[in-house]
Amino acid sequence: MPKPRSFLRIFTEAGPLAALAVAIVLLLGIAGPASAQFFNFPGFGGGPPPQRHAPQRGGGGWFGGDFFAPFQERQAPQQQQQQRPREDFSRAPAPAKREAAAERNVLVLGDAMADWLAYGLEDAYSDQPDMGVIRKHKTVSGLIHYQPKGDPADWAAAAKGILANENPDAIVVMLGLNDRTSIREPVVEKKTDKKDEKKDARAKPDAKPGDAKPDAAAKSDNKPAEAEPTPDDESDAAQAAPEKAPRNPNGVYEFRDERWVELYSKKIEEMINVLKSKGVPVLWVGLPAIRGQKGTSDMLFLDALYRDAAGKAGITYVDVWDGFVDESGRYLQKGPDFEGQIRVLRTYDGVFFTKAGARKLAHYVEREVNRLLAARSGPIALPNEPATTPETSTEPGKPPP
Repeated sequence: MPKPRSFLRIFTEAGPLAALAVAIVLLLGIAGPASAQFFNFPGFGGGPPPQRHAPQRGGGGWFGGDFFAPFQERQAPQQQQQQRPREDFSRAPAPAKREAAAERNVLVLGDAMADWLAYGLEDAYSDQPDMGVIRKHKTVSGLIHYQPKGDPADWAAAAKGILANENPDAIVVMLGLNDRTSIREPVVEKKTDKKDEKKDARAKPDAKPGDAKPDAAAKSDNKPAEAEPTPDDESDAAQAAPEKAPRNPNGVYEFRDERWVELYSKKIEEMINVLKSKGVPVLWVGLPAIRGQKGTSDMLFLDALYRDAAGKAGITYVDVWDGFVDESGRYLQKGPDFEGQIRVLRTYDGVFFTKAGARKLAHYVEREVNRLLAARSGPIALPNEPATTPETSTEPGKPPP
């Protein structure tokens, strides 16, 4: 009886060529789909060639499109945070509604800095029902330009309109952040006097030096001759009366120019005169440091002008500089608040304030306002005059003892 052949023996007897062919077919059937997916070879394994797609960040190539998916998911929040639109910190939160009207009010004028100052003062007076804050600010404004178009064109004119409708007990002004720009000086045309023109027309053009009367000549000869000024006298006169900066042909002066300082100082003086006309204490608050070396330098430059103008006008200048810089005089993002606790004081734009920073800013102003109002409302001591009663012991005709 013949023995059954084994499966392996059938292949070996068929010859080495048949065995090799079967091995190749098995290899292609198993590895074809996997290699097509793994190596991403177009057309490999009988499938249609893949379509071209735009390259993806972190995927594709040898390892397919899903290999870096977890890494992309981790980076997605960071990319969204970077692409988030920039926040506007120039506007402080709106004032809270109060149940009753305050007995005394502080009027705050200025730009976005004044808006944050008023917000801090409102928080400072939150436990004092008798004190109120009136916000009258223009977010993007300055002494040079109150608004791009229309009236009022400057802050002095705007302040006149505000004071006509408000009766504050104290006025606080804080602005200048947007004044780091050029100033155009208006051209003033000189008007000739018609009377002088008539006098010149009536004058005799044929008059000669020899026609002068002898009496006038004699009088002129009797006067002592004035000494001609020496070069030293001319230099002393020039120092005594300094000349103004030369006028630019186009009338435009850049920030920090000598003529710019003169024109800007006049605007400060005009603003202060309008505020003083109300007859209440006026406080000018200096600007704090902002991020960047140039910005900090600009704030120092403007503060020097405000301080000098306030001293000349006799109003109170509130210096807040030390509260927002470190020991080296550099911009301070995080530091002690008005109670000494370390807090974030400035917003991330490097210019405006957080709630803690606004409260610290208001702390400098609050104590000066309280001092000035206390001085105005303090009792006035009148001298006591002794009552004159007739002396009964005095004898008639003699002075009283």
